Amino acid sequence: MPFRRPAPPPPFDPLAAPNLTGQFISTPRTAAGLMRPAPPPRSQQPLPPPALRHYYGVRDGKYDDTLYLQGGASDVQHMRRALQDDGWATGSGAMLDFGCGAGRMIRHLTPEAALAPVWGVDIHAEAIAWAQDALSPPFDFATTTTAPHLPFEDRTFTVAYAGSVFTHIGELADAWLLELRRLLAVGGWLYLSITDAETLDQIRVQAPQHPSHDHLAALDAATGYTGQDWQMLITRTGPWAQRVIYNRQHFLARISRWFDVRAVQPQGYGWQTAILLRKRQPPR
Repeated sequence: MPFRRPAPPPPFDPLAAPNLTGQFISTPRTAAGLMRPAPPPRSQQPLPPPALRHYYGVRDGKYDDTLYLQGGASDVQHMRRALQDDGWATGSGAMLDFGCGAGRMIRHLTPEAALAPVWGVDIHAEAIAWAQDALSPPFDFATTTTAPHLPFEDRTFTVAYAGSVFTHIGELADAWLLELRRLLAVGGWLYLSITDAETLDQIRVQAPQHPSHDHLAALDAATGYTGQDWQMLITRTGPWAQRVIYNRQHFLARISRWFDVRAVQPQGYGWQTAILLRKRQPPR
């Protein structure tokens, strides 16, 4: 395929840069302000409204409650199995769901929450407000921002996990990985998913109409990446819409400077590749 010279980037305008300050997605409000009603009584865990499900559990263009619950339970089971295979045991310490949304995965960690704190954080304030009303207790939740900092002390958690989160973090991914490393106890685990070339192959076969195909075509037209050796692609912009694709080999080589890579499972989180990392013991 002939090489296509990429177009020059536009002039940099510091005041227009979208990631110079921490951002979050606020709860919709009127010009007069916001009223958050008291949570309704509950005897069991309710389901979030479709607007807060972030496209999980969609079948034939409609949200399917059973599929939503089954998907979260399946992803948690995959994570538990990977952790247990590496020596983790339920109740061995606090857990963090980084990018929890309205609690699709965390709701299935009731056995863990009975023995140790389980926290969820997200930049989507409305999803966090719903989760606080519907799923707390036994879980705890906090709204955070795109700035790579979380409101917890060093070595707070034994396990942190991020399902389809680093698929949307661009230039600040390394800073976020190091922040999560700070929060992990020595020997603690980080379980995350990434989009890589194998993920793209699966999407091409299983979802030929997926909008990501058009996004990648636009990026190729702008950069000519298909004729080059690349380590990371970012389509579109912003903390919500952008999509990040990694060359898995490059990604693993870089993060192995900070973590021990314990397991790599293609299609371990839907189409995405699941990766289990461990904060290494300090040298003696």
